[in-house]
Amino acid sequence: MKLTLSDHAIEYDRLEGHGPCVIFCAGFNSNKQGNKALAMECCCRDIGLEYVRFDYAAHGGSGGDFADATISTWLNDVLSIVDHIAKNQDVILIGSSMGGWLALLAALERPNRIKGLVLLACAADMTRYYPERMKGLSQNKDEQGLCYYEVPNEFDDGQPYYIYQAMIDNAAQHYLLEKPIRLNAPVRLIHGMQDEIVEWQRSKQVMEQLQSNDVTLTLVKDGDHRLSSASDLMLIEQAIKSLLL
Repeated sequence: MKLTLSDHAIEYDRLEGHGPCVIFCAGFNSNKQGNKALAMECCCRDIGLEYVRFDYAAHGGSGGDFADATISTWLNDVLSIVDHIAKNQDVILIGSSMGGWLALLAALERPNRIKGLVLLACAADMTRYYPERMKGLSQNKDEQGLCYYEVPNEFDDGQPYYIYQAMIDNAAQHYLLEKPIRLNAPVRLIHGMQDEIVEWQRSKQVMEQLQSNDVTLTLVKDGDHRLSSASDLMLIEQAIKSLLL
């Protein structure tokens, strides 16, 4: 199914069910066909919850040019799903990596809709760390003259990530970790201690900045960035169920 916006269409899958609606926000360069997105659909089907998984602009089956996409673009995609696709008023956002950052930003924009958040290897403010990570990489220009960096990718098909300077510049307005995160919804953070992409201390920072008193952080001693093992998926399912009480 597709939700048409002014400049691109969002491809999504929706599972009928009672409230709250669980919405899965994937990571950077990931999509709605990922292991966690599909596993959470099975979980929500078993519980009987409404569930939506979708592709951001320039990801998966959605439209848009990656060179034009920014954190603002992808945040608007999340908000559009909340506003136009979730049929139940209450929403639980599951955010993986960059999706965790977007879920927090969306919750701040729609506080009255948020039943709770489940944040997996939350990459809040991830672009703040890009200059250090990309040190030594040369800047390239695409056919439109837009500047980008080609960053090695150890996941999926191994194709390099293209990190556009415009995306880095845009992201600065969305940084969260320098001030209190004024959100009162319950939050469940899960992070692998063997995560080599986003260190687990980032989730600890998020927990410390959250205004909500109902925040838990679960550290998985042998967990990596993907958090896709059977035991990891069980933890995520338990986190969802804890928000239904």
